[in-house]
Amino acid sequence: QRYRVEDLRSSNGTFVNGERIDGSVWLKPEDTIRIGQYRFVMGKDQLAQYDDSNGLRVDAINLNKWVRKDLNILQDISVSFQPREFIVVVGQSGGGKSTFVDAVAGYRPATPPSRVLVNDIDIYTHFDAIRNDIGFVPQKDIIHMELTVYQALDYAAQLRMPADTSPEERHRRVIEVLEDLDLKHRQDVQISGLSGGQQKRVSIGVELLTKPGLFFLDEPTSGLDPGTETALMQLMRRLADQGRTIVLITHATKNVMLADKVIFLARGGYLAWFGPPEEALEYFDQYRSERERRAGKIEFDEIYAILDNPVHGKADDWARRYRESQAYQKYVAKPLEGKWSPDRAPTIPRPEQAAQKTGGSSSQQVSALRQFMILSARNLKILTRDRFGLILMLATAPLVSLLDVVLAVVMGRNPFDFYTGDAARVIITLFLLTIYGVLVGGISQMREIVKEQDVYKRERLVNLKILPYVLSKVWVAALLALYQALAYTLVHYLAFDMPGGVVEFFQVYITLTLATLAGMMLGLFASALAPNASSAPLLVIILMLPQIVLGGALIPLPTFVSAPTSTRWAFEALMSITGSGSDLAADICWALPPDVRVAMTIEDKLANNCRCMGLNMLKEESCNFPGLGSFYNPTIDQPPPVEPAPLSPPPPEPVLPERPVQPLDQSDNVAMADFFQKLQEWEAQANEIQADYKQQIEAYQAQSEVYKSEVITYQTELAEWQVGQGSAVSPAEFAVNKFYTDLGWTAVNKDDPVAYWGKIIKAWMVQSFIILLLFGAILFLQKRKDVI
Repeated sequence: QRYRVEDLRSSNGTFVNGERIDGSVWLKPEDTIRIGQYRFVMGKDQLAQYDDSNGLRVDAINLNKWVRKDLNILQDISVSFQPREFIVVVGQSGGGKSTFVDAVAGYRPATPPSRVLVNDIDIYTHFDAIRNDIGFVPQKDIIHMELTVYQALDYAAQLRMPADTSPEERHRRVIEVLEDLDLKHRQDVQISGLSGGQQKRVSIGVELLTKPGLFFLDEPTSGLDPGTETALMQLMRRLADQGRTIVLITHATKNVMLADKVIFLARGGYLAWFGPPEEALEYFDQYRSERERRAGKIEFDEIYAILDNPVHGKADDWARRYRESQAYQKYVAKPLEGKWSPDRAPTIPRPEQAAQKTGGSSSQQVSALRQFMILSARNLKILTRDRFGLILMLATAPLVSLLDVVLAVVMGRNPFDFYTGDAARVIITLFLLTIYGVLVGGISQMREIVKEQDVYKRERLVNLKILPYVLSKVWVAALLALYQALAYTLVHYLAFDMPGGVVEFFQVYITLTLATLAGMMLGLFASALAPNASSAPLLVIILMLPQIVLGGALIPLPTFVSAPTSTRWAFEALMSITGSGSDLAADICWALPPDVRVAMTIEDKLANNCRCMGLNMLKEESCNFPGLGSFYNPTIDQPPPVEPAPLSPPPPEPVLPERPVQPLDQSDNVAMADFFQKLQEWEAQANEIQADYKQQIEAYQAQSEVYKSEVITYQTELAEWQVGQGSAVSPAEFAVNKFYTDLGWTAVNKDDPVAYWGKIIKAWMVQSFIILLLFGAILFLQKRKDVI
């Protein structure tokens, strides 16, 4: 005596009393079951079946739209659309036509307690149950102009039709729609090559694929010539006759008579008329003057002038007159009998914006993975269809890379060389390399999302999930990043003599790939943030300038300032990979406090074995830093001058032999003769000794002069040697100190694998984190678009 319904994981979903079920649910009498376009009502002994695709009735009850506390742009509007009716919405500028249609379609819900019932189902609370029965064509085309007519409909069918639909079934349905719209003979033509009316038909065809029973169009005739406009209105008439309820906004009133009912909205969102167009003419004709009646029958265009005439009152006066008319009783009050809201007056004005019922809900027909594959295929097809854009996108990276060739011609091919290189040139070339990737990547993606925001909003309203949509953009961007980074790397290696081997090449390639992808994510972020395509470039400029200024290469900045920029981490990784400051990072002397380094003499630096300080820094095998060899002075490798041997002391004064003593008895001739002989011998001996001493003095004086000359030469050579070493070491240390102070954070000792790989992997991880952060921000921005 009990019944239950079980959903076997169907794509469209099974709804009991408007709520999707998961698994099995027991049924009670009068329960309503909805499967696709079919509705079943549980009776006592049977299950009544209704095909809602054969006609949907719409009841809009007390619609108000408060956009702020003191502004309501829909003034308590109530209407009832019968199945298979063609409804045309016209009115004055500022009458709220688009707001009204969006509210009835559930695209932008009205302010509670407003209600919209489709076959007695409240779409504001059970939108998923009737989602597939609603077609909506906004004012802007919801198609990609790069695709052919058939491709646009086929991709839309893949996204909207159940996942188990076979390709043959999908093809047949696309052909049916093309035949209904008289576009079969144009199916292989690119949409951009169609006329405005044919493009609008393609937009309508996208919505007809799933055979919606309720069809909304926002000014589809805008911009069309009178003939094309008439043909489009006649098409809407045929679609209504085939079983659809059509609601169309238009400014042109020439073909209004094709409609079953017409809604006329006065300024401020007041309902001035709802009913058949013939009766509308009769209703407003009574407000014409006698002279105007004699001039001819009333035309719809004249209604605008009648509403603008202050003699007949304001917009709220027209709404009051209509509520007091017989037409109101016949076309509004009676059809809505028993369905009025308990309180017709709006509640306290609520400026809060209602959340839009969007894709990704339980009514999802196509899995997220399948959506991702379909969207990716469509993106690639769009990319390849725009040949000029594709060629330009593929050529941009190689062309920009040629700037490296120009720099190599001007500055030299080897900025890393110990003798002819220059650390400043190394910094410029490597930082420009990161700028190439980030800047070109960002510009290439800045319109990818915003250019199809109308298509996205419509597909999101149907069944599109945010994650597969964004991923379909990101993976194509990643593919382009791989290509562009390869172009940058190859051309840079051809232009410059880069240090390292194959491992360093792939490290540079990975770094540039991450930098380029980060730039592309910035472009996608700007595209998601931009309200329109024209503002996207300005947003990209705002986002790109900090990447250049705050990257850390141009101006020394604290880490917390430069850390958010991807160029900073890419530049650090490239500097580490090329090893420009590797020996500098390995030198323990540069880790000393600055005052200690200044106080150290050349001898101290030699004694402490400083690799990149003192005399050792001018030797390539000790400190391989770009350009240090240019400071080399030959005195570096010369030994100090030899100090002359000390001068020996002067010769001592000679000691003369004792002088003979004269005898006391001078009368003794013998004694005196002997005395004179000895005196003569003594004098000869003394003279000889004095002559020898004089010779020694003269020799010493000559030796002293030579010594003085040798000392002067030694002092001169010593001064020249010391000045030569100082003139080489001082500017070299100044250059290295400048690099160490400003960019020491980029240096790492390549001889220490742990420190080296740790620094590079850290830079890669931070770049990846920035990419993921931007990815999350894009998802957030896309989700924000669900709130109108």
